[in-house]
Amino acid sequence: MSSVLVTVDSLRPDHLGQYGYARDTFPALDVLLDNGGTLYTNAFANGTHSAESIPSFLRSRYQPSLDDDEPSLAGVLENAGIPTAAIHSNTVYDELVGAETGDFSTYQYLTGGDSVRSDPPLRKRLFRGMMDLIRPTVERLGIRKQAERVQQAIFSSELIHTQSEYTRASTITEEAIRWIDSVDGEFFLWVHYMDPHRPYGVSEDEFAYGELPDHEESHRLMSKAGLRPKTVTDADIDRMRDWYDSDIRYTSHHVRTLFDHLLSEVDEDVSVVFTADHGDEFGEHGAFFHRNRPYDELIHVPLVSLNLGNDEDVVTEQRELVDVAPSVCERHGIEPSSRFQGTPLTHTDPRRVLATGSFLNGVPVRAGRWDGWKYIQSSEEEFYDLANDGAESNNLFESRWDDAERYRDQVTRRLEEREELSVGGEDVDEETKERLAQLGYLDDDVVE
Repeated sequence: MSSVLVTVDSLRPDHLGQYGYARDTFPALDVLLDNGGTLYTNAFANGTHSAESIPSFLRSRYQPSLDDDEPSLAGVLENAGIPTAAIHSNTVYDELVGAETGDFSTYQYLTGGDSVRSDPPLRKRLFRGMMDLIRPTVERLGIRKQAERVQQAIFSSELIHTQSEYTRASTITEEAIRWIDSVDGEFFLWVHYMDPHRPYGVSEDEFAYGELPDHEESHRLMSKAGLRPKTVTDADIDRMRDWYDSDIRYTSHHVRTLFDHLLSEVDEDVSVVFTADHGDEFGEHGAFFHRNRPYDELIHVPLVSLNLGNDEDVVTEQRELVDVAPSVCERHGIEPSSRFQGTPLTHTDPRRVLATGSFLNGVPVRAGRWDGWKYIQSSEEEFYDLANDGAESNNLFESRWDDAERYRDQVTRRLEEREELSVGGEDVDEETKERLAQLGYLDDDVVE
């Protein structure tokens, strides 16, 4: 029995045909569903972005410490003699964890080569060089916030905004298949695709919706959405949706190649779990990409499984991504670690979903979602009646403060029983904090 965990960065379920979207953006999922797979309609990530979410589902803990001695899915399987591999190009995960944990017997962080973006133009390289020169002085004087405001007032958003770079889905799939074919017997593989992550509109050779943007147009609109979200028009959003959906469709093509290989070349009982580390924002709460507050557009994720032991075609009850690791262990016939906090997906116990983000202005970012209500704590407190307000637009904290405080107490108690969150906390060294801040993972005001 082998198993594969496939995750796609920044993928929203409401942009998939299987979840009711008008466009058939990810037909690869039908391969799993047509072969007896299970669709979970209410699955949730336990973090607002990769820095929290990926470690949480690989270690089945809401707030993993990332220490070598904390159990992980790969470590549990390795101890049982099962080869494991990770193949991805997620910069944030590699910065935080990387190969140094020794969890995976094979760890491939792919970068360069077929990166989706070429080198920035000369004027931007000169701007970055100038910023690198003055940054130490700014940090020493403790005026970073003031400097950022001055920077945004003087320089264009195209110069300030940094584009992410990552390896394309075609190469990720090629490397995954190469590793699968090299293994004799049972294995576990985690493969992560980055293509729907901003910058959108990178699937040049297989662009499915709208018109293909050139580099300058994409960069200009990504910068505008990241730095000046209030200036983004409905037409801009429609344009970005076309680009985003095209990148999803491109990713589907290469995930389909992986699925076909698994079902034809690996034993017929191979188990597959497909999900996303988080969603993405298109201005629903005034922001774009994936910021720091755990609204459903960020934590609601697609989830499909094959050969995991489910009898149902569709599961509507809540599930969360910390459930993935114990599910894979169960399928391999291995006892999950006693420190895993998730429950196998096949178990029907009610889930009280918890989600975290990076600290915001020294305040922890947390959410609890169950019984049709949702509590959010960040720089302010929010409480939503999901049955009547699925868009989370009417904050009832003041009028339902007694219920909200009950949720807050339960969220706080469940999370503070755990180790302190290392991302954004005092345990993170200054170099890592600076890198995460540049990527937008420590402060809502910084572009990621």
